[in-house]
Amino acid sequence: MLFHNFPYRASLTFVVSLGATCAAYAAETEPHTVSAAPKSVVQKPASQKNHAAVSTPQSKPSALEEITVRSNKRAQQVNTTPASVVALSGKTLQTTGVRDALSLARDIPGLMAESTSGSTNPRYRLRGIGTNDFSANMTTAVGVSEDDVFLDSGASQGTPIYDLDHVEVFRGPQGTLQGKNTTAGMVSYYTKKPTNTLDGYVRGTAGNYGLWGEEGAIGGPIIKDKLMARFAIVNRRMDGQYYNGTHKNPTGGYQYYDMRGQILAKPTDNFSILIKAHLGRNRTEVPIDHVGLLEGGTDAQGYAQTSRRDIQNNGRTDATTRRAGLSATARYDFAGGWSLSNIFALEWNHFNVFSDDDASPAAVDYQENIGGVARVLSNEIRVASPQNRKIRYIGGIYYLRNMTQSFSQQPLYSPIDFGVNGNASSFNINTQDAAVFSAFSFDLTRRLTLDIGGRFTSETRSANGEAWAYTTQSSNPYDTSSRALTYINTSTGTFIDPATGESLSGPPLKKTFNRDSEDASLKYRFSHGITGYLRYARGFRTGNYNTYVATASDFSLYNPEVLTDYEGGVKARLWRGKAQLNLSGFHYDYNNMQVTILQNTGTHTTNAARAVSNGFEFEGQVRPTDNLFGSFGVSYQDAHYTSFRNASAPTPFNGGNPVDLSGQPLERAPHVTTNFLLSYKIPVSFGDFTLQTDWRYTSRYRFQAWSDVHPATPAAFLSSPQTQALVRNAFSQKPVITGNVRIAWHSVDEKTEVAVWLHNITNQMTYTNAFGEFFNRNISRYPGDLRSFGFEVMRSL
Repeated sequence: MLFHNFPYRASLTFVVSLGATCAAYAAETEPHTVSAAPKSVVQKPASQKNHAAVSTPQSKPSALEEITVRSNKRAQQVNTTPASVVALSGKTLQTTGVRDALSLARDIPGLMAESTSGSTNPRYRLRGIGTNDFSANMTTAVGVSEDDVFLDSGASQGTPIYDLDHVEVFRGPQGTLQGKNTTAGMVSYYTKKPTNTLDGYVRGTAGNYGLWGEEGAIGGPIIKDKLMARFAIVNRRMDGQYYNGTHKNPTGGYQYYDMRGQILAKPTDNFSILIKAHLGRNRTEVPIDHVGLLEGGTDAQGYAQTSRRDIQNNGRTDATTRRAGLSATARYDFAGGWSLSNIFALEWNHFNVFSDDDASPAAVDYQENIGGVARVLSNEIRVASPQNRKIRYIGGIYYLRNMTQSFSQQPLYSPIDFGVNGNASSFNINTQDAAVFSAFSFDLTRRLTLDIGGRFTSETRSANGEAWAYTTQSSNPYDTSSRALTYINTSTGTFIDPATGESLSGPPLKKTFNRDSEDASLKYRFSHGITGYLRYARGFRTGNYNTYVATASDFSLYNPEVLTDYEGGVKARLWRGKAQLNLSGFHYDYNNMQVTILQNTGTHTTNAARAVSNGFEFEGQVRPTDNLFGSFGVSYQDAHYTSFRNASAPTPFNGGNPVDLSGQPLERAPHVTTNFLLSYKIPVSFGDFTLQTDWRYTSRYRFQAWSDVHPATPAAFLSSPQTQALVRNAFSQKPVITGNVRIAWHSVDEKTEVAVWLHNITNQMTYTNAFGEFFNRNISRYPGDLRSFGFEVMRSL
């Protein structure tokens, strides 16, 4: 029943799947004599021994350690994977201070993470590609999964990072085997699994600004070889690095907890089932910075911020996410080496963001509350052939249903009498996604391998809901019950222009998108340890509805975007396994690129005509001795719109006229990012000391697509060159260098660690986003983390 409406391309894909299955089965009788695959590496400091659960043994004491990646549904070493990929162990993430999605970007060249709600609702970008939509209904260009469960809701992607085996970041379209909406790439988290060995740890963290945290895990056998379990929990809080002079309390802090339980049952040697449940809550106080556009740095109400750390927000600025989930992963291994897997998951999240939009203590308080609830069910059935044959196959079917409610409340944003009364909306988006996929590998010669795959997706989105103007109650500005005008009601077909009262035509309330994704790669083993590859991939991000509305015309449907990727690379393991160098280059062609423009009120996502991105990544690791480890990464990209002449912008910026973004760089797409890490271990009689430092450089980038344009018809208060320069600077992040230092002592048995650390050594001021309250003559920005220090103690079983 699931696929009875699929057009002919789905049938063709399924036939190819069956054909590949038969071919792989026939190939089982042929011996597989490919030369030994060269090994690959993962960034891992010298002190990190035996922490990666999926590591291969070191052939020499000073060889680089390795992690097996699994995001392509196969167990492969990084150096044999024909794609640009970075894999980091959980131990590496812990030593560099990565605790959430936002801080993960510090360790990955070319990966950007930003937010208007702290770590509760992050948005990733890879190679300059991502989204600026912060509504509950957003679709991300960078897919995120945890233990092979695709996290379709953006709010569910803000998971704390703890008790991880490793994380994998695949660049480029990954839509063939990785669910949906992965035009830019994939971030995959893999947690530590239950084993037959009793193990665990506890870790305590303390630092300035009231930082305090506890973390721990315990796992092992309940019935040896038959039933195993693992439980992990984290709790962390910080008061905040900024001060709210209006409320007289710190701001920018957070408090979150998350817990995860897993039970692994193996009734027989060839059948296993893993049950996993998780529950968590994240609450962040989000500081909002103020840039006045009038003389003296004031806004329309006469306020000017005088200190970068003393922030005067008189409204609420907190963001809260609650998330929970349950998954069951079953696998059966047949006698011939084939396997059948089923991954079933239920995910739920609820998020709320309160924002003091004018970022000031003024009596006329422009504020809002946005949020939503997402309920996601998914199931994947996958069959895989033996992986030691000349022809190898993976294929299956996938189903996902996402029911998301997206809402907003804006006490002073009425489309009837702006600045006096309010605006509210509530929309339900129902998504049903069904797909069939197939991928197979051919060893054409002992050195040459062809990988090819395809996926056909049929996704249906339907929408219903309302938007209305309401009379604001001073005692409770978020009480939206006193309606003045309902200007959108999908049930009655009401679409009204609030300014004129005229009827409008609304978008279709149900739409099915049928799309295919493909990839193909050639991998050549030049010699033991040196591999080159060429890759072609095409992915898409599905169409969707704008649900963060200020007028009836904002509620609209935009089309899918399509990205075509051409890339190649070389991966070399040198110096008897002591060094690893990876070089990749890419060219992206974007059609119908989805671009979200943040207006004065509301957002509007539209399809840009075309965009391109060209660039490369150069990464390496080296361990010349057992005690010294270094790694580096350089990412370069030139990502820009090639044709986008009718882009929207906030009304005062260009007098309500569209702007021409042709030739303009994409937002949040710095030309250069670089990473560097150095770790040195000093043995002593009572253990060892490890000194580690890591640094990142990011060149300038902008937050909004239109902010670098010189407007032709700006409002009077934006017309001077000085003000236009101020706008460009406020809507961008200047070039920045940030660095961390960590010193750790380990006991002789390596079960105890005591560490001290210093983050953002140079105390650089960074921002994660900005938007313009031009009607109030100010720009609001979201500042990032300042310098901090602390210590932690860990004890392992």
